[in-house]
Amino acid sequence: MINRTSAPNLFAPSSNGTPALENDRYADADEIFSKTEIQRPKPGPQVAEFANALDKYSAVQGSPEEKRGQIFKLVDHFYSYSRSRADALKDGQSRNRSRSGNVLPSIEGRGKRQESNDMDVDEGEDNNSVVSRPEPDNEEFQRWEHEAQTWDLLRRLLPLRYHDKRTASHDAMSTDNPLRTRKQYWEEFILSDSQARERKVVLEWLQTSANEGPSIDEVVSDFQRESDRGDILAHGWLHTRHKIKLQKSVNAYQGVLDPKDPSLAESHLSSNTLVTQLDPDAMTRQDRQLEPQDKAFEQAIWLGCFEMLKRGYSMGEVRDWCAERTESWRAASLSPLALSNPDDEDVEDFNPVFAVLWRRMCYATARDGGTNDYERAVYGVLAGDIPSVEKIIHTWDECLFAHYNALLRTQFDGFLVKQGGAAVPTVAAQFPSFNAVQAHGDPVALGRRLISSLESNDKTKAQALSPAKALQGAIVANDLDRFLSNQGALLAKEANAKARSRLIPDLSGPLPDSVGAHPEKYISIQDYDGVRVAAHVAIIISSLDRLLGADDESYSGPLGTARYSHQESIISAYIIMLRLYKMLDTVPLYCSKLHGARIYTNLVRNLVEVTEEDQRNNLLSLINMLGLDVARFAVTGVKEYLADATEGLEGCEAKDKFKIVQSGPATLKYGRYLLQDFFGEDHDFVDEEDENIIRYMEWMMLVPGLFAEAIDYATKTYVYFLKRMRLRAARSLSTRVPLRSIVREKTNIALANDEVEEEVMDPTEWFNEFADSPAIEEIAEETGLHREHLLYAVKNLWELECMVRALDSIETLASMAHLMRTESASGKDFVLEVSRQTRHLRGFMKPVMKEWLTTGLVTDDFEALREAYIPEIVLAYISALHFAGTTATRDNLMECMELAAQIADKEGHVAKLFIKAGRMKELLEAFASASKALAIWTGEKKASAQSNTKKNRELGWSRELWSVRP
Repeated sequence: MINRTSAPNLFAPSSNGTPALENDRYADADEIFSKTEIQRPKPGPQVAEFANALDKYSAVQGSPEEKRGQIFKLVDHFYSYSRSRADALKDGQSRNRSRSGNVLPSIEGRGKRQESNDMDVDEGEDNNSVVSRPEPDNEEFQRWEHEAQTWDLLRRLLPLRYHDKRTASHDAMSTDNPLRTRKQYWEEFILSDSQARERKVVLEWLQTSANEGPSIDEVVSDFQRESDRGDILAHGWLHTRHKIKLQKSVNAYQGVLDPKDPSLAESHLSSNTLVTQLDPDAMTRQDRQLEPQDKAFEQAIWLGCFEMLKRGYSMGEVRDWCAERTESWRAASLSPLALSNPDDEDVEDFNPVFAVLWRRMCYATARDGGTNDYERAVYGVLAGDIPSVEKIIHTWDECLFAHYNALLRTQFDGFLVKQGGAAVPTVAAQFPSFNAVQAHGDPVALGRRLISSLESNDKTKAQALSPAKALQGAIVANDLDRFLSNQGALLAKEANAKARSRLIPDLSGPLPDSVGAHPEKYISIQDYDGVRVAAHVAIIISSLDRLLGADDESYSGPLGTARYSHQESIISAYIIMLRLYKMLDTVPLYCSKLHGARIYTNLVRNLVEVTEEDQRNNLLSLINMLGLDVARFAVTGVKEYLADATEGLEGCEAKDKFKIVQSGPATLKYGRYLLQDFFGEDHDFVDEEDENIIRYMEWMMLVPGLFAEAIDYATKTYVYFLKRMRLRAARSLSTRVPLRSIVREKTNIALANDEVEEEVMDPTEWFNEFADSPAIEEIAEETGLHREHLLYAVKNLWELECMVRALDSIETLASMAHLMRTESASGKDFVLEVSRQTRHLRGFMKPVMKEWLTTGLVTDDFEALREAYIPEIVLAYISALHFAGTTATRDNLMECMELAAQIADKEGHVAKLFIKAGRMKELLEAFASASKALAIWTGEKKASAQSNTKKNRELGWSRELWSVRP
């Protein structure tokens, strides 16, 4: 499980709350938001909850069937959590309404939901509990309600669409079976038809979702008020009955009023053509009306019946509801055609003839009978009719219910006609019925056509084009592949609107017409909860697809198409959100749900801000535990950011631009002046793009092995830094990832020089000891390189690092010379520091003056660096020695004379570079100035033992030789 510092707070503010504006530099600056509009979203507890659940149910190993079962459990968990959040907000709203007296007394004897949640909601003393929330957010409730519906739909449909095909076959029903119950017919029908199974599931989902809406009391409340009967629910048509009794009393009439009686023409019927009898068929038989109040009551009853059918009430519940209103006959008229509900009583010796005939009678009532649209709609539901139901429905869910109810009832009717015996087809042919299957046409694309029609229907267009319903519609239509692809493409367009995003590349070109026409149906990249839901849907679908064989080259499903790249953009967008949430420990988990190279590019660009070594090690452990390649991750990090930095870079910027020696003649004291702070005034500042490369070199140091890779990428990084004159970055790399550390951490070579402090270590001695180590052969074998090639690679890196360290020392000496010139800096400590820096400089300049970047595989970049840096650094080196010679000891001036002899060597490479650069005159003048200072400068601030050794005297090192006495 992913480690969490605290348990999720179920009632914390939604992540869609307005985030605080914060100036922050995000890794890769994904350009999703402009630099001036970056906002840090606030993560709600759902982010941690979903990550923990994904981690829990993804860790299980086993057969494809077992893994598939874990994915289904994950969807169940998402549903339970979102349902609990929606219920908590709903309860808060109900309490508020109860306090304000806006809710009618309940007249339902039924629980509001058929299914129990497996997550408890603690409403105790938590300060963030529902009890302490005085103003529940209706928008937040709607969002959680829609999310719960989405996960509910998925948990119902996915087991049908992703199953083990070897065990999914169903035996066909035998026509010579004895009589069966209604439930047996229904179950056999469902088992025999895969489309019916799926439509049944969708219908049940719609019924459950309807149950989460307003209570039936609230739905019929307007009609209830118009009926003018207070809380009296029973006793039928009260106002019409009162009128009839009044008429009988006035006229002393005995028995049933006869509407044809002339004496009633004025006193009763002429008023508003009221019925004269109170039986249920009176209105249709007499073609008369009820009192307006009773008409409203009648509409309320039929609307309630419709709502019960829409919500999937069992027939027992329908009877109870009707009996409470003394309208039991209505329940009796509904019962013959109820779709099988587990709570319904079964019908023994069920005769299909009666069911087929009764459906057609209901159809006739829906089309040509009934007293109002609500009654006709009820019979339309029972008959599987659509037009009669459409007259009273207004929402997306209701329209989908009407169509799927009609489809399923038509299919069941056809099954009964085929399986019910010889008499059934004859009866079915005698009376018309609505054939929804035929009306919808081709069953293959039926779902997509239906969902598309809801998007153009004036009643449902607004809902259908909302992101929540659009996603649900794609699930119902089995069109998630295309929908998620379009969603990812749209997110990519948003991410690349202001600048190119490297995490969410725009691969789609122009958006499809369907997306461009209605972009509002897709989730915006700034809808954090929307991105969360879409990302987890994409993860679940892709995981199930892989279990079907998507990793097989022969697989032609979604993972085998270009669409999958767009779908992964949704996950990438969510990973960015996790980074903005600062929930970096969840990043590896979600990256592991990506595919191929995108796993590592997302890891790299979202973890670049991690700088603490302990946190890096923890993340590497997580990456490894998830089965990912930590070595590939570290190498990809350097490769990606180095590629970013070098993109579009041509040639060597340092050539003819790198200048640290000031123009003008040399002085006796300082030689030619050097620029101070030529690395930059802010010593520690490193440009972001350069810092990212160095950070991943540090990551690479934490991964075992990778010696050859570390050498290779460190070399490439130095080359890039020096070509761009990024001297501070080069210095930072030399101190944070020095060659000595690479060798010490990634090889088993033990060098005596490693025990020597860097202050006194001679770099050349260190490298020579490394090159002579017998372990080189073993390392070469491990890395797959020849010994000679490995040594050349290390030597090139060593020489580049020495160049950078030499430049650092020159900058320090240049600053000290400036202090002496401008502020008369002096003193023993000052002189000692000059000597120390000069000693370092001489050590680092040895490889620079001898075959720098000329051995091994010499590239054009190496030659460009030699031409750009060698002449300038040599002149600066001479000036630095000149200053040190007149400040500390004349031995440094004698070093200049030795340097002149070294450059004059025919085998040397430095002189050739000066000639090519046309700077030989500057070199000669620098040496002449140093020799003049050596001849006439007599001050000696620091005694040196170097020139007095026997060896140095034999080589001509004698200060007296250069002394000029008057």
